[in-house]
Amino acid sequence: MAGCEEVLEGFICPICMTDFKAPNQLTKHFEDFHKDDPEILKSLKDLFGKAKKKILKQDEMSDSFANSIPSTTRQRSPEINWGPQEIGAMTSHTNYFKEVRNMRLERYSTETNKLLIRLDKLLNNLPSDPVDRKVHERTIVPWIDEKDVKLCPTCAKSFHVARRKHHCRLCGAVMCHNCTIFLSLQDARKMTSPVSVQDDSAVSPTSERPISERLVRAGIGLTKLARSPSSGSLNSVLSLVNDSTGSEQHFRICTHCANLLDAREKQKAKHFDKPIVCQFYEKLRAYMEEASQHVKMYNKMWESLNEGESTYNLEDAQALRNKIAKLGENIDLISKRISVLGMRCVENPPQDQELRLHHMVRVSAMIFLKEELLSVQALPSEERYAELQKERQRRIEARIAYERQLEEEQRERPKEQRKRETWNLEVRPIMKENQINHKVGVHLVSLP
Repeated sequence: MAGCEEVLEGFICPICMTDFKAPNQLTKHFEDFHKDDPEILKSLKDLFGKAKKKILKQDEMSDSFANSIPSTTRQRSPEINWGPQEIGAMTSHTNYFKEVRNMRLERYSTETNKLLIRLDKLLNNLPSDPVDRKVHERTIVPWIDEKDVKLCPTCAKSFHVARRKHHCRLCGAVMCHNCTIFLSLQDARKMTSPVSVQDDSAVSPTSERPISERLVRAGIGLTKLARSPSSGSLNSVLSLVNDSTGSEQHFRICTHCANLLDAREKQKAKHFDKPIVCQFYEKLRAYMEEASQHVKMYNKMWESLNEGESTYNLEDAQALRNKIAKLGENIDLISKRISVLGMRCVENPPQDQELRLHHMVRVSAMIFLKEELLSVQALPSEERYAELQKERQRRIEARIAYERQLEEEQRERPKEQRKRETWNLEVRPIMKENQINHKVGVHLVSLP
């Protein structure tokens, strides 16, 4: 192979240069055709064994013996530097999880929207007469034939005279009396169109009470005549005679439909309602802003009172200081509540990020109290304030006297200036004459 021009790869016989596809074929070829030289066959087997051990990263020890030795004392084979290796195959199940979750959420949302659409159609042009109303309800939602239902699908109890069959107005299924719930018309209108209901709670997207509290079970809070709105029973006939509108202020629905509507109301409340920590934080921020404004006003009053001025009253400043102290107590109390919020909850305790948020709110509140409120200067006492007023009065009197002295000096300056001017006018001509005479005399003396 050394004399070949190109390098050959594979299971090639070094004698006849025949290429084989597997090592066992090459070994069999040696045993059949080149068995005359046993040393070559032995060396070939040894070469195969070493290559196999090198590829599989095995030692001279067998696997069973190597596994029996503890991992701490086991001799490891020398690591082979294979160079940079590519990352193995990675599988992400996120898309599959999203598909399954979206299918489930879509199924629940589709069913809930279907119930809301049916509820809206039931409320639209709802007749007041019980017979017409029953026809209207069966037109919107087809009812299951009660002859095909032998047992209640929810509680699996049989129907008889004391346990009558009732239809759900939203899905048309047959239920017993105990497995149905009454949904009032007002709550149904709030679910379909909250703005159309003339009620304070209907204006907001969610109501304070969940649907589970607003749903009234049959027989609770209602008269015996209102147990069944069916026109074929004695109760319905008596309700038509006595109170034609008493049994018409609700829809009978099954627990499955009620749970779907309840889940939708809770989702709306979770989406629109603010968590309790937000309410506490908004109150905390309001106290902090109010305290900052009062501190600015208090600093002005403190500076004025320390100067001995009478612009502000000492009692008003003390009252403002007490108000700032009260706000500081409220800020400290609310921040403490936020820091321990949800710690006693066993089912849903706060997680790491939520705990960190609560801790940071507490820290920021403490920094505000330290830098803004605790640095407020104390007011002077009444005796000290009286002394400050006297000192201010002395300073004012001294300044008035100094200003009067300056005015007198300014008044005397024009008089002195006039004297100087008159003196100059009188003295200058005489000095000029003396100078002239002196020059003449000097000139005469210099002549021969």
